[in-house]
Amino acid sequence: MRVSLLILAALLVACASTGGDVPYPEAQRIIDRIAAENPDLVRLTLHAVPAGTTQCTQLASTMAERRGKPSDPEDLDSMRTGKEVVLSESGAIDVTVPIMKIGGKPTAIAGVTLRAGDMADRNALVEKARKIAGDLASAVKASGKPLW
Repeated sequence: MRVSLLILAALLVACASTGGDVPYPEAQRIIDRIAAENPDLVRLTLHAVPAGTTQCTQLASTMAERRGKPSDPEDLDSMRTGKEVVLSESGAIDVTVPIMKIGGKPTAIAGVTLRAGDMADRNALVEKARKIAGDLASAVKASGKPLW
């Protein structure tokens, strides 16, 4: 009986840790799958302008507290310009990659933050971030329907 209660408690904690109220659950499942495949990820976030709105939003993220929040300035710059933005963080590199382009204009962006030690090859990390962003774009397209 005690083991069953422990298992039940563990399941409840696991469910709660996914954020409970996930605004875009299919997009979140994609983020979670890609994050599980890339253990060197610090953070992965999908940004876009949801249907019926005008504000670029963090639709899905490995960080529950970011979901549904407005996108950061560097993310907005990437969406506006269609160019990557690369920022150094303490022990990490944050790469914002435009994805899901229509007519050459991004309709979504991927925020990919990877661990980066002192001797890390910055170019290799940026390339890895691009690949992860490409995997995210492919998975969203493969869903066969709009996720936001």
